[in-house]
Amino acid sequence: AEYMGKTAMHRLTCTAALVLLAAALASAQKPFIGGYVLLSKVSRNGEIVGLPELQALADQAATLPVTRIWLSFVAPTLVYEPGSFSLQYARLNVSNTGDYGFAAIRSAILKLQGAGVEVFLSMGGWNYNCFPYMYARYSVGGYGTDTPNYWKIQQYGGGSLDGCTEKNQYCYVCEPPSENTSLVDFQIFPEPFHSDTWKQAMAYVAANASSTYPPIWNTDLVPGNLWTDNRTGIQTIVPGSPYYIEQGRDPYADFVYLAKDLGAAGIDIDYEEMWHADYFKYGPSGGPWVLPQTVYKYAAIVYDVMLNVKAIYPTLKVSTAAGAAGAWSTNWWGGNLKGLWYFAKQWYSEVIDFMSTGDNAGGINVMTYDLSDNPEFHECPADGICALDQQVQFYMATYANASIPANVGYEVGVPAYPAPDHDPTHQLPLTHDMLKSISLNVQPSYQSGFFWELFKPANASGNADPTQVAQTICTIVLNNNRCSGTIPNVTAH
Repeated sequence: AEYMGKTAMHRLTCTAALVLLAAALASAQKPFIGGYVLLSKVSRNGEIVGLPELQALADQAATLPVTRIWLSFVAPTLVYEPGSFSLQYARLNVSNTGDYGFAAIRSAILKLQGAGVEVFLSMGGWNYNCFPYMYARYSVGGYGTDTPNYWKIQQYGGGSLDGCTEKNQYCYVCEPPSENTSLVDFQIFPEPFHSDTWKQAMAYVAANASSTYPPIWNTDLVPGNLWTDNRTGIQTIVPGSPYYIEQGRDPYADFVYLAKDLGAAGIDIDYEEMWHADYFKYGPSGGPWVLPQTVYKYAAIVYDVMLNVKAIYPTLKVSTAAGAAGAWSTNWWGGNLKGLWYFAKQWYSEVIDFMSTGDNAGGINVMTYDLSDNPEFHECPADGICALDQQVQFYMATYANASIPANVGYEVGVPAYPAPDHDPTHQLPLTHDMLKSISLNVQPSYQSGFFWELFKPANASGNADPTQVAQTICTIVLNNNRCSGTIPNVTAH
């Protein structure tokens, strides 16, 4: 949840009709309770994470209180040669030697799925969506000084966007200094123009695009290449690796090949390029704006994936992580991806339906977390709808109202937004009371639920831990023997 600015307060009442609509939209997929696991040798709250956690899950697969796991995150500039059995160019960050963790991950996947737990690979995630220069200048700093994250520009850039440079990772807008990231840790979703399936995806998007805003593809925004912002004259390196171009490969096809060789049940597109929407928006200088170019890019990515799934691995499921405000159809005031999935459904229903109904449906999984109740920035979606459970109900209703079958998202522990070291008072963590309220009052209207993240600590006695979250959702959506299982406790390595 980022800046909604002057968002017109439009109350959506969750009536019995909406609940019936949500039920009618239930897809052919079986209900699931899922959790993401962050595979990274970097850190999670100071602990080394990665393969030991995955192995612990595999060892306990038969009794886990989840039926799906997403392994995160594969880089959007992935290169994978079918049959190579190596994660060298996946940027999954579990190992730097040998096959880069391929065999260990494949073994865990087979064990998990043999015990009834689907495993998906997820592409994207926040760092693999964030373009520091663009996000600083056009998202965080693109709407004046009175926005939720402008404090980063004040703190690290001396109050000026010109003070946000490579040296301070453009005012640390993507990650704080405490995460010890460098600019090479960020990526964007590429537009692989040399790919035949990408060309087909562009043609599909163009055929269904708005006549007012025809698609504009960005041949100059190439990962790893120098790019000049013609609005400022500033040059910067586009995040990501150009290796997929050098090898003549399409990362979205390679994503499918990798899933097939690993034996995964599905893949996940976690698309969060807010910078793209803010840079390529249309509308009057003071807003509101529209974001068709970002709808086009997202639709093309998923359509490219769809074509490759059908050709390479027809039984593969595809899911997407969707923004909380993504199906809200009222005016967009910038800073988030409000309306992206709404317009994708309106213009490219085949793309949304592929992920939400039928044999390939992995689900539209709504990130109804990292929300805020800060009235200064109009962060409550409507008057009187500020508590976490109220906002979750509100945002899920927008998906039902847009005829998009969707699943409810939860987050364990301290939210990433608002920044815990800057605005902890407006954070909305998943407390025991909030978990109970959401599970009883919201979850029953939707088929499945998921959470971030399987090994993330609760960080406070009042917050629900991963096992409590999994058991609670499991009881609502499945209510079987799994629901008494636990998430393994892995000692730091």
